[in-house]
Amino acid sequence: MSNLTRFSILSLAGACLSITACTSTQSRNNDDDATSYAVIDGEQVPVPNIPMGDRETIDAIINEGKNNSQVMATITEMCTTFGPRLTGSTSLEQSQRWARDLFESWGLQNAHLDQWGEVETRFDRGPSTGKVLMKNSRRRNAEPSVVREMEFTTLAWSKGTDGPESGPVMFLPKTLDEYEQNKGKYSNAWVLIEPNYAGRGGVRSTGFLMRERMDERAKIRAEHEKNKQMANGQAEQVDPYAWEGTFDYNGTPVPATLTLNEDGDTPVGSMEIRNFSEGPIKDIKRDGDTLTFSWTHEMGTSNIELTFDGDTAKGVSRAASGNEFALDFSRSSQAQADAEQSAEDTDRLIMALVLDENPHGFVSSSKDERVWTTSSNNWRERKLSDYPEDVEVNVRQSDYDYLASRTMEGVDLTVEFDLQNNLAAGPFPVYNVIAEIPGTEKPEEVIIISGHMDSWNGPGSMGTTDNGTGTSVTIEAARILAAVGAKPKRTIRFALWGGEEQGLLGSKGYIESLSDEEKARISAAFVDDGGTNYEGGLPAADFMVDYLAAATAPINGVFFSETDGKYLDVNIRPTGDKIQTHGGSDHAAFNRVGVPGFFWDEVGRAEYGYGWHTQNDTLDLAIEEYLMQSATNAAITAYNLANAPDLLPREGETFEAEESEPTASADQ
Repeated sequence: MSNLTRFSILSLAGACLSITACTSTQSRNNDDDATSYAVIDGEQVPVPNIPMGDRETIDAIINEGKNNSQVMATITEMCTTFGPRLTGSTSLEQSQRWARDLFESWGLQNAHLDQWGEVETRFDRGPSTGKVLMKNSRRRNAEPSVVREMEFTTLAWSKGTDGPESGPVMFLPKTLDEYEQNKGKYSNAWVLIEPNYAGRGGVRSTGFLMRERMDERAKIRAEHEKNKQMANGQAEQVDPYAWEGTFDYNGTPVPATLTLNEDGDTPVGSMEIRNFSEGPIKDIKRDGDTLTFSWTHEMGTSNIELTFDGDTAKGVSRAASGNEFALDFSRSSQAQADAEQSAEDTDRLIMALVLDENPHGFVSSSKDERVWTTSSNNWRERKLSDYPEDVEVNVRQSDYDYLASRTMEGVDLTVEFDLQNNLAAGPFPVYNVIAEIPGTEKPEEVIIISGHMDSWNGPGSMGTTDNGTGTSVTIEAARILAAVGAKPKRTIRFALWGGEEQGLLGSKGYIESLSDEEKARISAAFVDDGGTNYEGGLPAADFMVDYLAAATAPINGVFFSETDGKYLDVNIRPTGDKIQTHGGSDHAAFNRVGVPGFFWDEVGRAEYGYGWHTQNDTLDLAIEEYLMQSATNAAITAYNLANAPDLLPREGETFEAEESEPTASADQ
């Protein structure tokens, strides 16, 4: 899009929003300081007597945010022009360059793409469709007609189809006899996998199971080929010892497997936390019955200590963060193990035989009407040649039920998927976007306003609520401050993080690049990543409350929602001697190194879980009045703290580091 076109869109949208704001909102008298109030722990209180920014600039910020807002135009352009923005994708990099150019056009300084790492393989998702076709029995030569459009997802960093691929629907056989009855029919079919919701609950679980199944099928392919070679005397097999058990994640036992091969002097093997990660074990040391080793997985490396007692083993996994998780393994009796192995071998043989027939792919089911997107394992390091060859499509529950019920009834269904998943060999650099308004008196001291620009990119998603909303709020806050000519004493820095969905990678890379002196000069880092609701509050350690209450007070009593029937105020929420913030987002990267990081309490009528990481994350979920309040509030809060007498107070150990769950939204 040309700059002229972009300017026209933004100007038109801004004019429209100005009319809306004037007719649908109420405003207090901003010139009357006596009517200002702070909100602390849900109660209106007098504003703490702490000097902040000048009233003239604050009033200008409020006027610009209410009457000249461009936030909806910004999120619309980002989500429609670039769509979902997966880390390492072309669309994310293009949107990052667009954001940088916007910052530069408004006169911000030091606007640049800040590289935090690289990915070995780029993944771009093109248009993807899924259809159910059926022939008209009364018209012998007629082409099949579309009887159902399906909603679905595939893993990011997974192979797609070579154009539209259609074929019959077949159930995966449960026995060898069933396979023999249908032998030869799986070629070019779409194979239904029986739903399996074991493990993690909710919408997330299906994504983890997809990852597990795809990697397992890749192993079966390799094993099947090895068995063929063994039959010809070309390979030698060594049987490992398998230990089954649990990984205690914050009181929740997660299935785990430890595989040890002690055929040589030094054991070798691997460990898997089911639905999370699998990787090799290294640096193995034995001291009597105790085995210590490092486990390399998607989030890094953990140190493991296990003590063996017969057929049991207990120990602990220590993460890089310092958190400890209990491990409890056991080895089954040989008879039971043989029976389990026999059943497993049969299931694996059936899968190997089906794979030999080269079906188009496999169809699995979501747990409800949402299809949640995640990525293949080890996406950051995997080379192009390492990705599994087979295809799995995860459809919403109603689509799966339709396919299964009609197939069981003997209806002649044809399924067609066109999955334009594009993988390209790298490495490719990955970035954050950084820009700033330099401080006039203390430029080395910094306030950060931020959100993550990356998103998941499942079919149907536009990356709106996670986190197009937080991105557009950050961009709009920068525009507002630039438009009013704000001259803060401290530097206000704007950051659009990359790699948040894969484990806060961009914000971690940024904070790790700073010296201790630079970290100490960051007054606060604010993150907007709670969906399309408004910035309705902040958690605060008790000794921070007054500063934050004074900084946010000017927004109170300004934005009135006719729909909600209330002012969209900001509540400062005391949390004792620590911040105790929530949400596994980029603020956690700052808190872990002692820098005050804040995740805005998002308040409002929007249901975050509806669009989060699913096909429902579309532009229509964005709520204009909430985005306007959030952008204006972010600008005011940053401006006030940038003009406060001192940096935000810090006392002792003030930060509660958050350990992200072992999930694909945080392949951390």
